[in-house]
Amino acid sequence: MSLNVIRYAYDFVVLHHDIEVIRRSQDYVNQWLSNIGPELKPEKTNLTHTFKHFEGKVGFNFLGFLIRQYSQGKRESSKDFKRKTLGFKTLIKPTPESVKRNYARITKLVDQHKSSTQEGLIKTLNPIIRGWANYYRTVVSAEIFNKLAASSL
Repeated sequence: MSLNVIRYAYDFVVLHHDIEVIRRSQDYVNQWLSNIGPELKPEKTNLTHTFKHFEGKVGFNFLGFLIRQYSQGKRESSKDFKRKTLGFKTLIKPTPESVKRNYARITKLVDQHKSSTQEGLIKTLNPIIRGWANYYRTVVSAEIFNKLAASSL
């Protein structure tokens, strides 16, 4: 299996099945960055596994998404390119922090618009709710959307 790097601006994830390859790649990245200026921030740098507990964590957050794999039976399990059952399913969800941040933002706006008309409040909230929902609509979000919809703001 080859090493995979997923990058967005200054954020990136290195993926590989062997933890030693990941550790070596972390050393290479540190060495490369030392030549050009920036450095990896220890509080943002994590070694983790998407399926098993590793150093007290399972899965990882990237750009507001929680990426994790869950054990599954034969029927629900993902399959490889040869249609062989893998025994797990990868789920990508909004991070709990992102959900809380969005909920807090909406709550604050509702509080700030107590004297506004209903129409004014809706015009203020719609772009925020639509933008957040559009960002997370391509992943496993229905349960979180339902919880937020059922919440009393």
